[in-house]
Amino acid sequence: MKRLKDNSLTMICLLLSLCAVALIAFVTVFAAPPPSTIQACYNDTNGELRRVNSPSDCRNHETSISWNIAGPQGPAGPAGPAGPAGPQGPTGPGANIVTFRHTRTVGNTCGPFNSFSLMDNPSINGNASALIFVTAIVGINGDRSNTNPNSNLNLTYTGSAAFGTCPAARWIIAGGDTTTGAQFNVMVVGP
Repeated sequence: MKRLKDNSLTMICLLLSLCAVALIAFVTVFAAPPPSTIQACYNDTNGELRRVNSPSDCRNHETSISWNIAGPQGPAGPAGPAGPAGPQGPTGPGANIVTFRHTRTVGNTCGPFNSFSLMDNPSINGNASALIFVTAIVGINGDRSNTNPNSNLNLTYTGSAAFGTCPAARWIIAGGDTTTGAQFNVMVVGP
């Protein structure tokens, strides 16, 4: 025994082996699934109930009984009263986006050479800081050419003074198809 105590390597191996056995025992006990039933013994003479691990633990004057831990789900209860209204939530995505179609007409043609088309929409009228995206609607002619070449499309805000025959504080489109009836998709993104 003295040789065993004096040999530190042997002691370390012995301690590690004991720790491994303890760990395996711990894992085995707690890895077992929880029981789904409760087992008990009912005393036939005095009516006492005693919890046991298995039916074989019951004595001669006891009757083995068991029941499930969780029973079947019952029917849904009645709905409760409505709660108070919550606070207003934040504005969702897309709430500050306005889209419309602008069509060039004789009535909205303006500018120094009548080459601009005035866009009239409450979301952009008088709004110099509006973020506006414009695309020309392009069709295909019989000879496979575009109805609106969409080249040199120009979007301008007239500012505080009129621009030719275009009124002040308005957005105007130039370029692309300059004929009457030309159409443009417009998207305005608000702050």
